[in-house]
Amino acid sequence: MSAGGRIALVGDPVSASVSPAMQNAAFHSLGIALQYEALRVPRGELAAGFESLRQRFVGLNVTIPHKEEAARLVDTLEPASRTSGSVNTVIFRNGRAIGDSTDGRGFLRALRRGAPGRDLRSALIIGTGGAARAIAAALVGDGLRVRVSGRNADAALRLAGDIDGVEALPADELSLAVDSSDLLASAVPPAAWEDGTLTCALRPGLIVFDLAYRPRQTPLLERASAAGAIAIEGIEMLIEQGGLSFQLWTGVEPPLEVMRLAAFEALEKAVPA
Repeated sequence: MSAGGRIALVGDPVSASVSPAMQNAAFHSLGIALQYEALRVPRGELAAGFESLRQRFVGLNVTIPHKEEAARLVDTLEPASRTSGSVNTVIFRNGRAIGDSTDGRGFLRALRRGAPGRDLRSALIIGTGGAARAIAAALVGDGLRVRVSGRNADAALRLAGDIDGVEALPADELSLAVDSSDLLASAVPPAAWEDGTLTCALRPGLIVFDLAYRPRQTPLLERASAAGAIAIEGIEMLIEQGGLSFQLWTGVEPPLEVMRLAAFEALEKAVPA
């Protein structure tokens, strides 16, 4: 696949993503003739355009709101995507679309770097979308007790029903669940922690991981730092999952430090209008 071609990030919105800068820096550093671009695909339009994507690109990254739909559109699911029902990476090979998810593995790598040596037993995930599904499956696979909660109670119940070992939690039990968790992972927009939609007390020693990365210090991470919790930025997961996607497309070990520098540089730039 490194002979040449284009890779697209499909989602809505995608204009603020740092992935194009990060991936193109990686390709350039290793002399790989691939070009990565962001392509806005509104909700509900991925299925209609999927065959065109198959013809135009050699691979995809998939982001909000298409990760679960992509799992239904590909020809083959790799184990991580089959377990989670979520796809964030597509490889087009020999006319077939292979769906995989690097979100869960990327999350675990960033978690271990941000909180090294911690013996984690329980996690609470806020959110029910494709990323939440992927990290829930990864954490269960890592031996943790996993509970999930979200504004959509039915979606939380579906997630728990789809992934063995995950428990759906009513929103009114959020504070109690945080008290008994080692890890709080947020897979919802940052504003949900700012507008009063989500409230809970944080404590010293709790690991708080916000998957959002704009702004770097989200309202949740600011609260976590003020409470003495261990705050992990979402950009760290983006870099790790991006490196794993890079390896799936190219078969080459990713230049993670190049990707990290490019990601942080892009993150400092103004968000396009």
